[in-house]
This record gives sequence, structure tokens and C-alpha cells, in this order.
Amino acid sequence: MKRFLTTASVLVMSAMMFSCLQEKETEFEKNKKRDDLILSEYIAANGIEATETTAGYYYKKDVENEDGARLNDGDIIGIYYEMESLDGSFIGAHTEEDGDPILFQYDIERQTLAPLAINLAVGLSNVGETLTLYVPSYNAFGDFGYGQLFQAHTNMVIKVTFVKIYPKQEVDAMEDDMINAYIAENELEGFAMKESGVYVKVVEEGDVSTDKSKNGNDVSFTYELFQLGEEDPFSKVESNPISTTLGHTDNMGFLNIGLNDLHKDAEVEVIAPSSQAYEGTAQVIPLEIRDEYFELGYLTSIVKPFEPVLFKAKVTAIN
Repeated sequence: MKRFLTTASVLVMSAMMFSCLQEKETEFEKNKKRDDLILSEYIAANGIEATETTAGYYYKKDVENEDGARLNDGDIIGIYYEMESLDGSFIGAHTEEDGDPILFQYDIERQTLAPLAINLAVGLSNVGETLTLYVPSYNAFGDFGYGQLFQAHTNMVIKVTFVKIYPKQEVDAMEDDMINAYIAENELEGFAMKESGVYVKVVEEGDVSTDKSKNGNDVSFTYELFQLGEEDPFSKVESNPISTTLGHTDNMGFLNIGLNDLHKDAEVEVIAPSSQAYEGTAQVIPLEIRDEYFELGYLTSIVKPFEPVLFKAKVTAIN
């Protein structure tokens, strides 16, 4: 199941609500006009030869690559970037010196990367091209600010390089490397790879006099769920167990795999790639703002894209 950045929707129920909506839209339009003016004056004052888009941001291509592959809907794209405010204050960067590119999956109909302008610029770009984007705040982070890093309604300059399109098989292999590195670094034993790249370790066998779970069973369990390598779970149920039907297509894959073939009272640990967990979550850069961006409701999933999860569970009932 895909998880994306949230979008706002308003249902007009009455004249009063409509009036409130109009006031909000007027405030947005006022901010938009201000940002547009600031940006156009900045472009003119600095003699920048950039193309204005209908979306409101400007761009220029610093590196062109006419022979590079076009970026298409559904592509998993790796990028490097440098980001600063319009007045030149540093906000964030991830360049070749920092390691592998940052990944996100482009979706032409949804925002799958924040700030928005990069998501929009995908359609202008080929692999290997570098663009500088001059971005009004409504195409950046809008009314979101992050401490001293940047304030709400900050206009930005973003340099982005579209490095590569990653085949799914390569992403799967990268995540498998992450999982094996985690197991090795933490000197973990007992994990065995099951289907679809999911690793399972039975910590406690449980009540061996009971039948083992199988597809079609309703399995109740408590759990903790972590982003791999994080100390604190992002989701947990310690009492009042929840239930799922094994094998159900609505389940995340790691549930169907990790909770199968277990006795009642068994304890299990499961490490799963994103393809069997939170596939298609949205990317946010700089990476350090993600938690707060999620907490304030701008993001529907705390889980980073294309990173494994660790699931620890105890089976409390099998029916």
C-alpha cells in the first residue's frame, strides 16, 4: 500500500464555512503574490537567465544531457542536492561526497518528494542533468519551518542532479545489503531468509502443544515496529493484542511471512525490505526534518522510503 504526502481538501457545507474558506484562500493568494514578486525581483536583480514555469518556480539547466534517459512515472530516481534560502543561508545538502544518492519513487499524479519543486522538475529532466530551481515558498515547504534551519514561507534556491534511475532489482539488492550489514554489525544469530527477502528469527518457540499458524488463521499478537537501526519503535502494541488473517492480500508481506508457522506464545523477530513493508513512502529533504514534518501532519508515514523495518512480535492466540 502506498503512502504519500498529505494533500488538503475542503468540503463547503454552509455559507459560513464558505466564507472561512475564502478568507484562507485570500491569505494564500496574498502570500503567493508576495513570493512571486520577491522571486521575480531576485531573478532580475541578479541577471539570472532562468525559465519561469506555470507552477511558479524558475529553473535553469546547469548540466544538460540530451542523450540521458527520460524520467518517467513510477521510476525510482536517485538525486543529489544543495539547498539554501534565497538570501544565501545554508539549509541542507547531499552530494557525491556524502555517499549514494537519495532515492524517491516519482509519481506523476502525487507529490512523492518534498520540497514540491523537485517533484515538479522531474518532468523537465533527463538522467545526468543538473538544474538550479528558484522556488517560491508555496513550491517549497509553505508554512512549515524548522527551527533555525529555515522559517515558514522561506523562498529557496535548490540545485538538484538527477543521477540515476534504479531498477527495482537493484533497490532490492541494496536493501538486502543493508539487512545483512545490520545483522553482521550487531552480531545477530538465528536469522534465516524466507521468501521475498524477509529474514525471520524465532526467539521463543512458545507452546509446542498447539498447532502452528498457517494461511487462513486469525493470529493475535503484540508487537514493536522499528525502522532498521533505530532504537525507538515508531509503532507498538504492548497490550490488547491486534489480529490479522494470515495470507490476506491487504496485509503487508512481512506479516504473512513472519507470523506463519508459529506456535501460540511464540516470539519472533522479522527484518523486512520495504517491498514487503511500507513500499512507496514519500521522501523528504533535508532528511533531518522528516520526524517533525510527519508530526505536524504534512506526511502520512514516518517510515523512510526504500529502507528495511524490524518487527518484534509475540503471538497471543491462533484461531
